[in-house]
Amino acid sequence: MLHEIYCEQFHQKKISFNDGFNVVLGTPNADNSIGKSTFLLIVDFVFGGSTYANASDINEAIGKHDIYFAFKFNGKIYKFCRNNIDSSIVWECDDEYKKIKHIEIKAFCSWLSNMYKINLPDLTFRDAVGRYIRVYGKKNCEEARPLDYVPSEKAETACYALLKLFNEFLPLKELQEQANKSAEKYQIYTKAQKLNLVTRITHLQYKKNQAQITELTKELEDLSSGLEQGLLDVDAVATEEAIRLKDLLSRTQRAKAKLKGKYNVIDDNGNYKFSTTCNSFDDLKKYFPNSNITSIEEIEEFHNKIAQIFKKELKEEKQKIQKELDQYDAIIRFYKDKLQKLIKNPNLSKIVLSRHTDLLKERELLIKQNEAYEQGNNLKTAKDEDKKRLLLLKNKQFSIIETSINQKMNALNNEIYNGSCNAPILNFTDTNYEFFTPNDTGTGIACKGLVVFDISVLDLTKLCVLVHDSVILKQISDYAIEKILSLYITSKKQVIIAFDKQTSYSEETQKILDENAILKLAPNGEELFGKSWG
Repeated sequence: MLHEIYCEQFHQKKISFNDGFNVVLGTPNADNSIGKSTFLLIVDFVFGGSTYANASDINEAIGKHDIYFAFKFNGKIYKFCRNNIDSSIVWECDDEYKKIKHIEIKAFCSWLSNMYKINLPDLTFRDAVGRYIRVYGKKNCEEARPLDYVPSEKAETACYALLKLFNEFLPLKELQEQANKSAEKYQIYTKAQKLNLVTRITHLQYKKNQAQITELTKELEDLSSGLEQGLLDVDAVATEEAIRLKDLLSRTQRAKAKLKGKYNVIDDNGNYKFSTTCNSFDDLKKYFPNSNITSIEEIEEFHNKIAQIFKKELKEEKQKIQKELDQYDAIIRFYKDKLQKLIKNPNLSKIVLSRHTDLLKERELLIKQNEAYEQGNNLKTAKDEDKKRLLLLKNKQFSIIETSINQKMNALNNEIYNGSCNAPILNFTDTNYEFFTPNDTGTGIACKGLVVFDISVLDLTKLCVLVHDSVILKQISDYAIEKILSLYITSKKQVIIAFDKQTSYSEETQKILDENAILKLAPNGEELFGKSWG
């Protein structure tokens, strides 16, 4: 639970909280600009919110300042600090509020979720708690839209947040992901059609294509079996396939001839022999007795070694080229065999092959058109079926929490009015929700309905805190307020409200407010920050 909030700039430096009901009390005259809503925004701030840090009037009037705060879990107190300007981090503090180390706000919220034992699938701490801290300035105080975090939020997002808080979302998760994938695939397909990347045809054209494909297939079968003998001619060599094979064969033979020329050059060089000066240098000594025979012998030996290395390299190169020549021979034989078989087949004459090719192309085009049409239908069917299954399951899951909330609101409403006033009703539709009180559209009744809804959610879920600003409560009738205060008190969780005009209520109500007041604010130096800048 929230244990305390401390700030050097406060008129009352430290505010300690009760385990249950807490009141920020204004004046009997309902004076404004004394800090009631601002303090509740600070409560939201210590629960990980950002509205307080973004309040330009506070930043200008107070400047940069630290908000120290503590939570108490299982008898142990944990102290922290957060700055209104550097609000993306939270400082962990020692017992004297000296900063030790900082963590990211996301990690801090995860820590709170663990300590409060919320930890619900696909639901962040802020998405669970922030919706029910209703303070002027947060834009979530609309009586007819209690599920909305902000006015611009999609209805589906708001509804899913409530479903997650009731821990009824998990059965929907996989089906929702599948439905999203199916819808995305169909969207991509239709976009491809618009960009002419996929053929678009009508159902009538699809049927026509089917009939034409059948006719083309029959004609192809007739050609293949030689039934159209009148189309055969003897010049089968000039077929499109034969020309292609001849071209490939010619190119392969040219490549082989070029490689063969290289082979012959290497072969000639391999047969070359280095000439020797003589078998013996004895005769040389006769005519040149002073010659250096040893040096001449060394040169001759060097020539012999070069000749050996040269011959070895030429031999290796010949072997490599010979392998390539053998591969060319195999390819040439392959093309010649195919060409020979093609030429010997009388059904593949020039006219027949030309007709056969045209028929294949025409049939292939029609088949692709129909396949694209079938693919589109399959994608649409999958999308529609997934959407239908998702809708059925959504209706079931939302029906569970709708029934639970409406029953609880009816019970709480009876505690307030003893059956003399209609209870608010929450109703989910396929894409949205409705929240209203039957046969009563008054502002006070609508605000009462919002409060009853919040208390119901607080009692039925793991929601750990409820915060209501005076802007909500001041619209409700005096009679109903006194009963609502009792509901706040009997809640087993922490409730924090801002309240004023307390002398307008019964002595018992004034006593309750006074006993549970954790902070009293007033004009003339007793504002939250000791001054007003309104």
